[in-house]
Amino acid sequence: MKTKYYTLLMVLCILFAITSCEKDDEVKITKVTLGAQANTSTDGFYAVREDKTYSMTEASADQANIDIFCFYELSETVFNYTCLASPGSGITGIFSGENAPENWTTQNTTRFLQTALTTDEYDAVQENDALLYSLFLAAESTYKKAKNVQVGQVWTFHTADDYFGLIKITGVTAGEDGDVSFEMKSMYYETAK
Repeated sequence: MKTKYYTLLMVLCILFAITSCEKDDEVKITKVTLGAQANTSTDGFYAVREDKTYSMTEASADQANIDIFCFYELSETVFNYTCLASPGSGITGIFSGENAPENWTTQNTTRFLQTALTTDEYDAVQENDALLYSLFLAAESTYKKAKNVQVGQVWTFHTADDYFGLIKITGVTAGEDGDVSFEMKSMYYETAK
């Protein structure tokens, strides 16, 4: 009887260990859709740390947490198209009203750089992988906007509060009432040291 008990206990321990290992290897993927400035049905502002989207009014009330927003710009002289940027990027004349990011007292700056990673390479990046920050840190220059985002592009980013990561663009609807969808893998830089 003792042998059966110990055998059962051993099997349960092994199953627990296997299950625990599988969970440790899972990649956390954040899926986000942000609406451009005239999109009234999809929030356009995003806080990486909180993994939360906001309307412009909500974002204005929580300025310190906002890292990324979506906008669309096309004129005779400017061809930004669908973009990701941040309140500290200096974007003016796109949003209107007192809650527009250009009027905020706290304007976090997130910096971006398009990578040469393929979508398959992005998909292979695991949680806490050094690629989440090393591509950004190795760059000679970065930008305050991810301009003309297209499906399949992979961008690296760094927020004002030291979150680094990769964004894979999964959908774009052009226009001031359009949107951009992306998957994101990110980490707080302190965990990388």
